[in-house]
Amino acid sequence: MIEMAQADSLINGQAHTLSDADNPQGIGHPRVSVTYYTADEVIRQFLGLYYCLDFKAELEDIGITRLQFIRRGKAIREFRAICIALWGLALQKSFPNDAGDFFSEFREKAPMLVGGGKESARLYERVNAYIEMLELKKDTDFSTVADLLAKTLAPHAEEVPRLRLRLSLIIRNLYVLIFDKLV
Repeated sequence: MIEMAQADSLINGQAHTLSDADNPQGIGHPRVSVTYYTADEVIRQFLGLYYCLDFKAELEDIGITRLQFIRRGKAIREFRAICIALWGLALQKSFPNDAGDFFSEFREKAPMLVGGGKESARLYERVNAYIEMLELKKDTDFSTVADLLAKTLAPHAEEVPRLRLRLSLIIRNLYVLIFDKLV
């Protein structure tokens, strides 16, 4: 059984390896290393990734060129909102007990969401919309988000089905990237 001092060290974010004396019945693996991350560490890691994403390849993949300034700006804003929502989803999978607290703290402190301008308010609204869409199927199916995004970005209605498939793959790849770089 874990002593109170060991439990306190775990709660306070310190890794601890259990010894054989801590596990007299031999239940599970005799040596377990538990590492806890603070919200600041996890948020800092995501912000580093968030600011590094430029979406050049994704935009090229869906046929948005550098000279399509309005479509390009809109697509980048949507991709940024999707990335934040996907990060929240990845947090739920990796930190099931702390995900809500980490994400709430991020939403309260993130400069892109609390800037006070029109752009911050719009991003906050888009993030909420994508979070709501992702709640149903979590990380198993991104087609709902891809469908909305395809309808938003497609210049012509006949391009929506082709764009939907590409966007589903792009969103899946963004999720995998975010999940892999979580900590």
